[in-house]
Amino acid sequence: MSTTNIEQKALGLLKAFENAGKTVSRVAIDGRKIEIVLIVNKDADEYEGINMRYDKT
Repeated sequence: MSTTNIEQKALGLLKAFENAGKTVSRVAIDGRKIEIVLIVNKDADEYEGINMRYDKT
């Protein structure tokens, strides 16, 4: 395979992941191997860090 073909395939995969709503951190091409690293988004708790105790301390 030519280098351009591998790069085009990687860009196609990148576009597919982003269209699926995934956030891509990086794409690495090593020979014929394509490595795609995704960012894992934790569902943030909007009340994290707030003291929710109502009794006297």
